[in-house]
Amino acid sequence: MDKNICKKIIENKKQFIPYLFTQKQINVIEKYMNKEILTNTEKVYLYSTIKKKVEALSLVREEFYVNGQIIPERIKEAKQILREINKEKAFISGSFLYKKDYNDIDIYIISKKRKSYYKNKLHFTCITEKDLKNPIFISALKYSIANFSINITPEIKRPELNDLIITYEMAINEVFNKEDLKALRGLIFEYHLHLKKEILDSLTLFKKVEEISLKKDKERIKEINLFAKELFLNLYSKTYSYNYFTSFLKTLKEDLKTEPYKNYFVYIDLFNEVKNECRRAQT
Repeated sequence: MDKNICKKIIENKKQFIPYLFTQKQINVIEKYMNKEILTNTEKVYLYSTIKKKVEALSLVREEFYVNGQIIPERIKEAKQILREINKEKAFISGSFLYKKDYNDIDIYIISKKRKSYYKNKLHFTCITEKDLKNPIFISALKYSIANFSINITPEIKRPELNDLIITYEMAINEVFNKEDLKALRGLIFEYHLHLKKEILDSLTLFKKVEEISLKKDKERIKEINLFAKELFLNLYSKTYSYNYFTSFLKTLKEDLKTEPYKNYFVYIDLFNEVKNECRRAQT
């Protein structure tokens, strides 16, 4: 049963008695909300009569927020799923809302604990209220069907340089290995978040990655390098970046002697560009 509705009934019981609920029914609801032990008779009463009335009231207060231009028939499906899971705060996002073919349906539930699980094609991700301030979840919420409105101040944190380098290297590897450009998605997201001061919604982010994925490998690498270079040069001090990349390049060149992979040459070229620009900026 919807506990928020039950709470409202208890808080406003004078208005509900005797028109919608009897005093006896209110007493049972109070015991249920206080987690008191119910008699067998009270349990039958709760689930046979009271639950139906509470569910009817839930339908009356039902509100959905459609964020973005979504496939019309998917809106109806998403609303029905949200009704069935019956959570206080939940939203549906991802490719289910904008692609004809999709792998699963991403459902986010605001909960006290984090967890993730599947039920057939439904992929449930439980996050906390604090998690919801993370820009990546705000991105999902900006293109979604939700049962609550968007009114969230994001908590934006600059990524560690080492983490950003790893994301960049993975994006280059994906090109060489002919893989989906998942790491590029993260790189573009960080670029717009920190340099353009905007949180891209999930559909816009998908379109930007798809646009690059249609290009030839040489052009893909060029685009990835542009995003990465701008981030490396603008998120950190020139002195810090110069020292970091000077040391990093030494290690990379040593690795190249035993592991002459093609992607290493791409890394070295970009990191040298960044290092040299940082040096010029200091003089």
